[in-house]
Amino acid sequence: MAGPRHAHRARRVVPRELCPRASPEPGLCLSVGPVPAPRARGRDRDRPAVRRLRPLRGRFSPRHHHQRHGPAAHPRGVAPGPRAAPRARAGERQGGTAGSKPGALTDPFEGVVGHAQALEQLRSQLKTDRLAHAYLFVGEKGLGKSTVARALASALLPEAPLRRHPDYWEDDRIKLIPISEIRLLPDKPPEFHELTLQQFLNLKPAVGKCRVATVVNVGRLQDQSQGSLLKTLEEPHPHRVIVLTTPSLNPFVVLPTVVSRCQRVFFHPVPAAEIERLLASHGVEAKRARLLAELSSGRPGWAMRRAGDERVIELHHAWTRRLEEIFGAPADVPLHVAAQLDSEQMGWRRSEGDEEDPALFAIASWQIELRRRMLASRGREQGRWARLLELSYDTLGYLEQNVSPRLALETFLLECRKAS
Repeated sequence: MAGPRHAHRARRVVPRELCPRASPEPGLCLSVGPVPAPRARGRDRDRPAVRRLRPLRGRFSPRHHHQRHGPAAHPRGVAPGPRAAPRARAGERQGGTAGSKPGALTDPFEGVVGHAQALEQLRSQLKTDRLAHAYLFVGEKGLGKSTVARALASALLPEAPLRRHPDYWEDDRIKLIPISEIRLLPDKPPEFHELTLQQFLNLKPAVGKCRVATVVNVGRLQDQSQGSLLKTLEEPHPHRVIVLTTPSLNPFVVLPTVVSRCQRVFFHPVPAAEIERLLASHGVEAKRARLLAELSSGRPGWAMRRAGDERVIELHHAWTRRLEEIFGAPADVPLHVAAQLDSEQMGWRRSEGDEEDPALFAIASWQIELRRRMLASRGREQGRWARLLELSYDTLGYLEQNVSPRLALETFLLECRKAS
């Protein structure tokens, strides 16, 4: 005689269409039939075992029944409601500007001019939450690398503005002591909060879910300091993001080993029309905005800094007059101008200030005048001005290479002398 384990009869789930009995659950029907049951214990030994299966799908599902026969024919008389809205992805939850709520779905790079490819790359990584542990923003000064770096940090740290966020470190920011960090480590003296980069990265996030460090112009660091930074990049901490900026990938500026351990993001000159619209949106006069956009050489940051500087306009007119004096002048005039410009550039290099390179500014002013003359002329004369304009761009390339600046300027100005 079979034992109690085999003597009972359990319920079995079958499709509704194959069973005339009603079911208390849509799309399911209960039928009595022998099925293997788990071992019963104590008082449950004489009770029938019930096996609960997953709700049916396909043409036996309640949703299919509702779509085919309408809500009135639904087994319970109630149509299945709409699905709940999907949860926001990781990148969307952390998007937003500094001080905004973490759930704000705003563009962190709103207001940044140009750099569509670089910004799209960063937006995609923010949405998928697949950020690199270290970035290297490459581009000449004034293109907006620091602005994008701070916007990226604001998207990762939306709890508070960066200037007082305990999880943000920047090499040139004012070293304030955030109250949240003092509360986190109240037994430490104030000097403890003046952290170096390595000390900052070794600490866990205080408020946010990660820590962000920005080093502007990593080429300012000596080789020994870059070697210490390299060790940090080789052993990345989880939930840490480091953003470095550099004007070029020259091995004398930034070590190749540092470059190889960072994800590079390139920034290119911005069209003058976009810079002009940016200046106009900030209340700059249309004529002045157009001139600054042409003088900026595609650098919106430079144009914004010089928007209220009258010396820039005066200096531009001065260099334009010097170029007009060279046309048809004796040979010693362009040589004297080249020597003067070379001397000013050497003084600028020694000063290491924030002023504009005088040679680059002079050539940018001359390019505006050459372009104006080219568009106003016809025939062979137009071709002559076009060749001089092309030579000016070649001279800019020579100044960025290991070529004597004075020799490059003399060659260009002597060709300008022959133009008339």
